[in-house]
Amino acid sequence: MSIESCTEFLHTVHASQDLMRTLRAMTGPKEIIALGRRHGYHFQVADLATASRTFPTPAPTAAPAPPAPAAPPADDGSGFLHHEYDIADIPGFDAVLHQLPRLKATPSTVDLAAFAERYRDDDARSTDLAPTSDDFRRWQAEVRRADRADPGSGTRRGFHLVNLDEHVDHPGYGDYLDAKSATVAALESAFGTEVRFSGSMWYPPSSYRLWHTNETQPGWRMYLIDFDAPFDDPGHTSFFRYQNPATGELVTLGERPRIARFFKIEQDPDRLLWHCIVNRTERHRWSFGFAVPDDWRERLGLPA
Repeated sequence: MSIESCTEFLHTVHASQDLMRTLRAMTGPKEIIALGRRHGYHFQVADLATASRTFPTPAPTAAPAPPAPAAPPADDGSGFLHHEYDIADIPGFDAVLHQLPRLKATPSTVDLAAFAERYRDDDARSTDLAPTSDDFRRWQAEVRRADRADPGSGTRRGFHLVNLDEHVDHPGYGDYLDAKSATVAALESAFGTEVRFSGSMWYPPSSYRLWHTNETQPGWRMYLIDFDAPFDDPGHTSFFRYQNPATGELVTLGERPRIARFFKIEQDPDRLLWHCIVNRTERHRWSFGFAVPDDWRERLGLPA
């Protein structure tokens, strides 16, 4: 009966603009199952997969469909491939700012003491290496050998952070989900087109996301970034770092509360945007990613 329940849920979702918008705020099957349960439908991941295959119209997915490859990003002469704004300075983002405190969840299902014990300084230091360098490749090979030697560890060395969308059973999840749906509505009003969440990450003190490219999901990304408090020392903050694919330069961006960062993910091997995030501070960092249209600047009325 769970497959039938899931099929009924899919029909219900497709008949509701509000539920479809909520679905665009989701990034994984756990959230879809939780949404079904919230509306009285009970099914599991396998049921969702089966029902999606037999559903008469395209079944909803939590992850954004990759857009068709677009033209390579233009280097505007400054040597950087990112755009950064204070959220308060972006036209139409007042409603987004209003939801930001509700988005910054700290699920009680996360054991922060155990999280801190998994921190590895050698992994964090790997972000100082250029990801296309021989030194990085040697380090990466050593990590892979260690993972093969200990396949039961269950750890993902590249992800020392908390994926908020994996924690659907904590008491605050319902309000967090409502905030995500309201944020999608606010962003779609500002952009004038569909927007989807691509990730919701909590970076507690001493956390990181190591070098990666996201090349399987090309297109423009927007990340809304905030913290639990301002940094005492503007010279000691978390940072976002990327390698300019044209020059090989490592570009490091210190961070501050309430910023929006835009950059483009490429699939061309010569234009992969290697990037990483490191938070070695005592601050809590949140990062909310969205797939946005290629003409986002024009839609938001921002200068090129």
